[in-house]
Amino acid sequence: MRVAEDSFPTDVDPTLPGHPDPYPLLHRLRTDDPVHFSAFINGWVLTRYADAITFLRDRRFSRVAFLDKMRAKFGDQPILDLQAGELAFNDPPNHAMLKGLAAKAFSPNAIAAARPDLEARVEEVLDGLTGAGHMDVIADFAYPLPADAISAMVGVPRADWPMLRGFVDGVILSRGIVRTPAMMAEGDRSARQFIEYLRALVKERRARPQADLMSAMMAAEERGLRLTDDQVVTMAEQLFTAGHGTTRNLIGSALLALIQNPPEFKRLRENPQLIESAIEEALRYDSPTQAPNPQVATDDLEIGGRKISSGEVVTVLIGAANRDPAKFPDPDSFDVARADGEHLAFSHGAHYCLGASLARLQAQIAVGAIVRRMPRLRLATDQLKWKTMGRFRGLESLPVQF
Repeated sequence: MRVAEDSFPTDVDPTLPGHPDPYPLLHRLRTDDPVHFSAFINGWVLTRYADAITFLRDRRFSRVAFLDKMRAKFGDQPILDLQAGELAFNDPPNHAMLKGLAAKAFSPNAIAAARPDLEARVEEVLDGLTGAGHMDVIADFAYPLPADAISAMVGVPRADWPMLRGFVDGVILSRGIVRTPAMMAEGDRSARQFIEYLRALVKERRARPQADLMSAMMAAEERGLRLTDDQVVTMAEQLFTAGHGTTRNLIGSALLALIQNPPEFKRLRENPQLIESAIEEALRYDSPTQAPNPQVATDDLEIGGRKISSGEVVTVLIGAANRDPAKFPDPDSFDVARADGEHLAFSHGAHYCLGASLARLQAQIAVGAIVRRMPRLRLATDQLKWKTMGRFRGLESLPVQF
């Protein structure tokens, strides 16, 4: 992406997918036009932390209405039918009911119980890599690890893990702020296959429950209500898509930040108890999601001194808000011991990510293990390339030597 160094581009996706370093441009936008109307998405983007918090707490915005806009543009499609059942595209009160049911399967005890298997899987993968002295962090480690961990937790047979990774990638591709017919077609293809697979698994678990998340979601009850089979399918799909892409990108970006900041790498290695704050800093410093799903205003209102009309689309540029100096002192510095972890990488308010605890745990285990086992970790190239996947920020590859 070629853009002027001193101005924010107006003719591209405002999340700047694929840009090697979007943050100087986001700083300028936050300074010059903090509540910015993007002609490219025909909607508003917020860049200041305080404005973002106000928006994410405001019930006068609807994600259902945004999905309705997508239906008007693309027609009824399998990927939109799938998203219509997701937490991410539901509004209160239905959203609260669904989240309350799903949350019972993701209790602190359930997440803590997953730790031994996650640790064992990380060590298994690293055991197979350490003898080579080099690897691609993304392809060899960060790509398979989160998807396989979720597959195991949900109860997917190990032989099917690679197949589900492919389904997830297609669904993620269709989740940008800006959606094209080609992206939607790929999402449709993956959604059909994913739904068919998960429905068969649900049917099997109904007959023979096991000690896995899918069985737990089926058993969860909230005020006399339970998830239907279709809702369990959608919840499982959302866990895969949210947890896989986000965690993969987080592991890659966290390790890159540590490599590019050797004193912080050394600090973390000598103080492994800092791994929790280090992952929070990685989430803030280079968030794997650069914008939450857009919402549509259901009333005329004002944010940051700008008037938003009913029916207009609004979202947050998380990368800008997470480096707002009004909230985070010295925001462009990577500090593994930063005390303020109130970033927006997992959004905020009603739509705070249900899988945040799981993503954090996976990243803490994965990054912590690499820092411990590979003290001489360094880049094997100076030509890094970032994915162009809409609002998701992640490296195409991260070749390293150790």
